[in-house]
Amino acid sequence: MGEDKPFGCKLYPLSYNPKNKSFYFDADCPLMDPYIAGLQDAHSDSSLHLHSAQQVILQLEKKDPAFLKNNHAVDKMYFDLKKIHSTANSNNKKTSKKA
Repeated sequence: MGEDKPFGCKLYPLSYNPKNKSFYFDADCPLMDPYIAGLQDAHSDSSLHLHSAQQVILQLEKKDPAFLKNNHAVDKMYFDLKKIHSTANSNNKKTSKKA
């Protein structure tokens, strides 16, 4: 499928909770540790993936907020989600428990 995937597939292994405007990671994904570590580098694949997701989410929050709500609800049913703590001005990113 290449880049021609639905947004929910492009977002994986992340999930976005529009209620608290937070990102979560599928803890069962073997890429969790390197992904989280990669967020320390603004030019890493992890940071670029997260930034790309944030850009699409900004648009969806205006145009299709129901999609974001439903997508996260499905993700919560299927994945063991761990919250990714991040702030725009912080390089210290970590995880904690459940959505």
